[in-house]
Amino acid sequence: MPSATSLQSVTLKKCYYSADEARSLGQLDVEKIEQIARDLDIAESEKEHYVTGWMGQNSVVLVRNYQDKRGTSNGLVMSRCQRYKLSVQAIKFRIPKFLLWMTFRRRPRTMSVVGYTRLGEQASGLQQFHNILEPELKQQLENDWRELNDYLGMACWQMENNQPAWREMQREATPQALWFLADSNWFSGKKLQKDGDCEGLWTQNRFLARRTGEHAALLISWHDEENDNIASYLFERVSSNQIRLSLRPRKEDKFYPLNPFDAVHIRQALALFQQAESELCSEAFSQKQGRA
Repeated sequence: MPSATSLQSVTLKKCYYSADEARSLGQLDVEKIEQIARDLDIAESEKEHYVTGWMGQNSVVLVRNYQDKRGTSNGLVMSRCQRYKLSVQAIKFRIPKFLLWMTFRRRPRTMSVVGYTRLGEQASGLQQFHNILEPELKQQLENDWRELNDYLGMACWQMENNQPAWREMQREATPQALWFLADSNWFSGKKLQKDGDCEGLWTQNRFLARRTGEHAALLISWHDEENDNIASYLFERVSSNQIRLSLRPRKEDKFYPLNPFDAVHIRQALALFQQAESELCSEAFSQKQGRA
């Protein structure tokens, strides 16, 4: 099976953004950050909302019109392996109209905020990028930002071209296919392990499990090297004409539905699905041949 690290090596087309053309974090301005937020917004709403994508097992949260006491924020927040967050946002400050009048301003000031926040046992408040003194940390954040730009470029290409990876996945992993595979004789006569409401077993460095019934599902898990944890894809039959594909980045996490622009994950999940389908179907064929 493909390794978890191959998530980063899948070649997909990009547009608008790429690592090679990314500005330095220290050079980002409000206009660029707000443009990124608009480009990745599949909700197309001016109300406060969030869209979560996945770069490897790291969440990328699009923030749109978030309201707090400071004002309104737009941008991205990327969490790296539950160790830290990189925040890139444009904030329009909330200033009373009489103060705007007193300072001869027509509209509130907007500024860019690029920050780093430690997570876990050594959690810290947000530290602005230009105040970070450690060269290694600043370089790591710059590397993260270049990787994010590749992710953004692939996501935008998918949305600009009618989501080809998503449509290919839906053609292959149909509700009918999930129903058939969940009932495969491959699972029969084996001591199955439980994972939530699915049951299966480890084979060839992956955990292959099923859920039977009206909402049949196929669960495929593997050991993710970056997190040193178990990551999983869950293919679920939602209805007779709809499926849902979700990612569980770590064993202890919940499942997060993948978006149509999460092309690297969708391609990886489809490759694993096709391998599982081949194995489950070959078992059924062998048993038919044996009974013939």
